[in-house]
Amino acid sequence: MTPKNKQQFEKAKALIPWATQTNAKRLNPNWQNMPPFIKSAKGCRMWDIDDREYIDYRCSLGPIILGYQYEPVDKAVRAQMQNGVLFSMASPIELRAAEAIIKNVPWIEQIRFMKTGADACTACTRLARSYTGRDHILTSGYHGYQDWFALNWPNSGVPEALRQFVHDIPYGDIDAVDHAFDAYGDQLAAAIVEPYDWNDLVGKAYLQRLRQRCDASGTVLIFDEVLTGFRLARGGAQEYFGITPDLAAYAKAIANGYAVSAFAGKKEFMQTLEKTIITITHGGETLSLAACEATMNILREEPVHEHINAMGRRLREGFAEIIKETGVQAYAGGLNPAPFIQFDYDNEEENLQWQNKLFSQLYQKGIFANHRWFISYSHQEADIDETLEKMRTAFREILSS
Repeated sequence: MTPKNKQQFEKAKALIPWATQTNAKRLNPNWQNMPPFIKSAKGCRMWDIDDREYIDYRCSLGPIILGYQYEPVDKAVRAQMQNGVLFSMASPIELRAAEAIIKNVPWIEQIRFMKTGADACTACTRLARSYTGRDHILTSGYHGYQDWFALNWPNSGVPEALRQFVHDIPYGDIDAVDHAFDAYGDQLAAAIVEPYDWNDLVGKAYLQRLRQRCDASGTVLIFDEVLTGFRLARGGAQEYFGITPDLAAYAKAIANGYAVSAFAGKKEFMQTLEKTIITITHGGETLSLAACEATMNILREEPVHEHINAMGRRLREGFAEIIKETGVQAYAGGLNPAPFIQFDYDNEEENLQWQNKLFSQLYQKGIFANHRWFISYSHQEADIDETLEKMRTAFREILSS
């Protein structure tokens, strides 16, 4: 860590637990040369407080789908700023943003806006419990920090009494689905699932089985599309897999980095809001909704996903080529929007050491590596090729050290 970064980090840590607002942005001490602070970003590149430049494959943990400071989105935000940020009643932008989303995700019949992915997942779960009159839920994946999603966290601060109502199963485990429904089917209000866990298994059979068991037991199927929504495909995982949930939660790529989320679904379930209350003050904040409307229009009118898929395929194929050249025991995997490189030695500690060495080298060379390499519309062939050449050099340096 450079002196400037170290000084900033120590000051931040004294006032802010973790020195950041987000768990996934905590500094990893095993990734040397990783900057703890980014001061600016544009397109697919970022600059730290030492003015070092990086090609970014984190995309702010997923929200940046078009690119940083994407001008048509920022222009829409500046235009809305002239009218105001938050009003004493609803703004017309709320309807326009809703219509823009539904044009991209036509299975949705009604939608409400929130602020975070955790908000949206919680709202879906609460609606399902209200709709069914049941207490139990089945979960699969990470859905935010709220009590019923955090029972297995260390020192979670969650009442142990909640555990009897939450049944967590591994992604892709069809036997676990059947076991949960056999045991609790008539008590399950909802099954909330990340429809893709960003690994090798894409899980269509898993989602089909969940849909079947939910239909048979009167359980509400919820897709947590916080990360898959608008990234896996324009219509998200529902479009990609061809399986329709009852409710879904959206966030991250919904507005290219502006703070907004949504819960949405079939009218039958969304109309439960007429007999229960889920509400926040800033759900109608207009700047984020203007960004959302603009982002949705761009996703529909431009070849965003064709480009992302092409660049992701180029990156993954490059990973595979480098692995073959160097003879390192690893493989390239993942779907095009977020490929990855996985070391494949028998010893997990050796795999971790390889990853730490590689990432440390890449940060030093100006490549902001990530477990899953997210691609944005701003990544171009030259960016991918520069990344691969620097990775090729990094592997050679590690092997020769």
